[in-house]
Amino acid sequence: MTTKLYFKEVTIFDGAEFFRGSLTTDGATVTRIVRSGEIPDGGNPTATGEAVLVMPGMVNLHTHVPMTLFKGVAEDLPLKDWLEKRIFPLEAQFISREMCRIAGQWGMAEMLLAGVTAFADMYFFEEEVAAAAKEIGIKAAIGEGVINFPAPNGLNPDETIAYTAELAEKYKDDPWIFPCCAPHSPYLTDEKYLLALADIARKYRIPFHIHMAETRHEQEAYLKQLGKREFVRFDELGLLSERFIAAHSVWVDEREMDIMATRGVTVAHCPSSNLKLGSGIAPVAEMLRLGVNVAVATDGSASNNNLDVLKEAQLAAKVQKGTAHDPTVLPAGEVLKMVTSNPGKVLGRSFGRLTEGGGADIVQVHFGSCGIAPVHDPAAALLYASSPADIAAVWVNGRKTVEEGRILTVDMTALKKEIDRLSAAVRRAL
Repeated sequence: MTTKLYFKEVTIFDGAEFFRGSLTTDGATVTRIVRSGEIPDGGNPTATGEAVLVMPGMVNLHTHVPMTLFKGVAEDLPLKDWLEKRIFPLEAQFISREMCRIAGQWGMAEMLLAGVTAFADMYFFEEEVAAAAKEIGIKAAIGEGVINFPAPNGLNPDETIAYTAELAEKYKDDPWIFPCCAPHSPYLTDEKYLLALADIARKYRIPFHIHMAETRHEQEAYLKQLGKREFVRFDELGLLSERFIAAHSVWVDEREMDIMATRGVTVAHCPSSNLKLGSGIAPVAEMLRLGVNVAVATDGSASNNNLDVLKEAQLAAKVQKGTAHDPTVLPAGEVLKMVTSNPGKVLGRSFGRLTEGGGADIVQVHFGSCGIAPVHDPAAALLYASSPADIAAVWVNGRKTVEEGRILTVDMTALKKEIDRLSAAVRRAL
């Protein structure tokens, strides 16, 4: 159920800038935003005062949300060993429709509590992820993973590509679910499959979501095999566009970054995952200088251990400042765009923004706790001092999903019992 909202003379971050003002909604849509004033016909205020921050719901542009089940099962390993010795065997044993629904929804609850109202997923049994997302009340850009061999869902690559087209048709007008093409990577998805998926992405104008240049070993092996770096070859194949989501992109050179900027590629930067797996640090400051659109994302819980995208954004800012030896790179206001309007650009519609006529995906934050106050710079306060405990409420499509640290849309006690049952089986397997 949706309700009308009126935020009267509060602090607003609209996905581009901070200002004092008022905002109203009518069901699932933002109806009016004014600066430095109230809205006479707004009704009874939902909240008021400068200690109230209203911002767009954040977007986690790259994750594998059912992998929440595998949190902490493969620590202190490089990516190749992490995948081949631990994750792939566990996935072969545990991936199922039930697992993707239960573990997926558990991860969605974590994201909602941290102010995330939309996420881009790449995994298997994605219709189960979609159903869980609709139930709990979060927007999901779903992509069934395409790999060179039969996937845990039982489909071979050609069948998965056909299924992707079915999903694109089924969800093309859905207000909660947004289909994507989701080849795993250049090294696990042959070019013929990449090209077939690109045709679907062009036909339905949906994102093309893939891991790119994640490790030095990957980039070196690709260069040895084809004589070209990944983004150079992908540009030759016509795969790059403003709908292209390049997860990681750690090992890229300046020529590749120029190509990425020219083609409108969006990078999903996952610093925790890249640091924990020893993959390196993406040259984000240089990407931004060259005009690449960069979002911050968490990756899955198996490599990150949490799905708090604002925490990830804070890490991204600090790491870039430290590696550049320059505290002026990635100022707080720009970093906040990397979890709101920047990822929104590739997903379209009004993701990550508060605009009149746009979706009512809204996060209300308390600016009065001892952890965050006093507030002299609202961008810095939000990025560096806030935590999920400061979130008062979350609305998605005008539906209230979170209130003072509680999920309102599903029975979290029952869901906890289900995730405990699945995780006990994983522990026995380990």
